[in-house]
Formats: sequence, C-alpha cells, structure tokens
Amino acid sequence: MTHTRSDNSRATGQNGGGAASALSSEKAFDRVRKLFAKAESVAGTPEAEVLLERAYALLAKYGVDEALARSGPDQAAAEVVVHEHVVLGKYQPDQIGLVASLAVAMHCRAVSSRRADGGRIVYIVGVRRHVQRVSMLAGALTGIMLAAAARQRTAPGVSAVTHRKSFMTGFAFEVGRRLAAAEAEAVSESSDAAGAGLVLRSDSQCAEAELRRRFPHTVKGSRRRVGTSGLDEGRRMGGSVDLGQRRFGGAQRQIGA
Repeated sequence: MTHTRSDNSRATGQNGGGAASALSSEKAFDRVRKLFAKAESVAGTPEAEVLLERAYALLAKYGVDEALARSGPDQAAAEVVVHEHVVLGKYQPDQIGLVASLAVAMHCRAVSSRRADGGRIVYIVGVRRHVQRVSMLAGALTGIMLAAAARQRTAPGVSAVTHRKSFMTGFAFEVGRRLAAAEAEAVSESSDAAGAGLVLRSDSQCAEAELRRRFPHTVKGSRRRVGTSGLDEGRRMGGSVDLGQRRFGGAQRQIGA
C-alpha cells in the first residue's frame, strides 16, 4: 500500500518566471489524474483499458515535450524537487524496489528511510516533471504488482512469501527496463533528438547531484537475496503490462486488464 504526499514535496531551483509553463503543467497532470480516477471507477472493463492507455500516452508525450522545452530559455522548468512517497503494508522492500526502478528509468533517483509507525518513505529526487511521472506510475503499478503477486501459485516446497518476493523482483526489473527503452525511443522520434537527449542526460546528473547534497550520509542497503522461482513470471507480467506506448489496438495487455 502506498501513498504520495505532493503537498510535502520540497523543491530547490529558481521559481521566477515560467508561470505559464507551470499552469500548462498542472493542466496536463490534472487531465492524467482524471483519467486515472475514471479508470479506477470502471476497473477491469475495456473502458478502463482505453482510459489508462490515454493517461500513459499523455505522460510519455509530456515527458519528451518537457525535455525539449527545457532546451530553450525557460530555466524554471528545470527545477529539482524531492518528493515523499510513503510505503505502507506488506512487502515494503519490494514496493521500494519498484519505485527505485521507475525513478532510474525516468531520470530520477530514490532513497528510502523508515518511519516511526513502521512504514517507509521513498524520497524521489529529480526534475519536477519527471518526479511527477514517477509518482503517478508508482501509485498505479504498485497495486498491480501486489495484486498479481498475491495470485501467484507456488511450486511444492517453495514458500508463498519467497515466491512472491521473487515475482516482484522480476516485475520491477522488467518494468524499469521497458520504461528506459520507451524513453529512448521517444527521444529518437522527437523533433530534436539530440537536444532532448542532452537535456535528459543532464536531468539524471542533476538528480544524482541533488541526492548527494540532500542526503550526504546515505548508504547502500545490503544486497537483498531473493529466490528464483517467480522471477520469470514476474518479468513476463512486467513485460505484458502497458506503460503507455502508442499501440492502439496492440496485442499486449494493458494495466488493469
């Protein structure tokens, strides 16, 4: 179970100018939020699939358009923020792994810490519009991943918990791989591939620098050991979930299917 707290996001960067850009940004993301809400209200139906495809297609297009816009004079659009994504419930390390995979694929960085109530906070660091995309995808994909893991049938002699953790590791890896590939493809098909590519590489560098500045004492956690029983199935599921590519009428299953 996850919650995001955009009202508590902390930002650094220039805030002067770019008012029109900020308004455009809010309108775009408001459209996406409404599409998510409508899809959730009719979950499991063909209508939900269409609504989700529209939402993710808009997110993908917005990411590239935003990168190209920031190759111009509007520096306010390059604002770096830290967003708090709260993780609750079971399988918290696995949920954090998914968020981290999304963050890296979308030119951000992530670090987590424990809360007094037993939950955890994932701090997503990056350029604001990338962070917003990560937050939205994390909210949708976490539920899909947990529900799919709960439906897994284990082989004799393998514990359900071990199998589910293995499944979620494969799912997170494959979703991150596909997102990174989709980002690269979107850049190559843009009107200025070289310019967009440079901006996105700079975004990753800014996210890394801000992570080190904000969290100078961060240490890497110990390497998690998971089984292999569910890895292939997790990757298969991660490869079948639609992440918003322009595939109207395609054969792959969309989120919510």
